[in-house]
Amino acid sequence: MAKKIDNHTMEAIKQLLQQYNVKEDGCIVIDLKNNLMTEYDETGISDLMGIRGTISDERAKEWLKEIEEMREGW
Repeated sequence: MAKKIDNHTMEAIKQLLQQYNVKEDGCIVIDLKNNLMTEYDETGISDLMGIRGTISDERAKEWLKEIEEMREGW
């Protein structure tokens, strides 16, 4: 579940991540259990869902296609 982070905390996190050359406008997933950080493209939601194990990659791709089709109708 996504949660909003206050500006002070976000600036501290960005400062810590500078050593990993994370893009200022980039998105990352941090796996605290395995001490891993993965950068991802927002359009690649299936990769993110695959990481979380929530749904299969196939279903994530179908879901993304459905969302894109709905957005076209707006």
